[in-house]
Amino acid sequence: LFFIALIAINGFKGVRPSHQVIGIWESEEKNLQIEMFEDNGQFAGRMIYFKCSSEEIMQTSTDVENPDPNLNSRKLLGLKLVTKLEYKGMNVWDNGEIYDPNSGRIFGARIKLTGPNTAIVRGYWKYKWIGRSMVFNRKM
Repeated sequence: LFFIALIAINGFKGVRPSHQVIGIWESEEKNLQIEMFEDNGQFAGRMIYFKCSSEEIMQTSTDVENPDPNLNSRKLLGLKLVTKLEYKGMNVWDNGEIYDPNSGRIFGARIKLTGPNTAIVRGYWKYKWIGRSMVFNRKM
């Protein structure tokens, strides 16, 4: 009975620190939602919503800015935008990549949780200080 109680108590401690990034995140501007998930021991995120003039346009938009013509017809909705993130400890995921469908370019990526429901996502070019940060809030 003691062993079962010990397992039950430890089971309620919550999510492993590396998995705290998993969930649905919405940009501070509320124009983008990303679903973060584990992907072969690393972490990735797919676009599940982006603001546009209609639901139909959002559902049918494709990756027309991609420099690879073979990828121009893939749908933006569901597209993996964040890949290869590794948990580094202290609420930081680093060494990943962010794909920008507006330019067709890939940038370095870093995510830092500043609280349980707030993340700063940094996309950068070569050096972390040459880039842009966005704030995301957890939806789920």
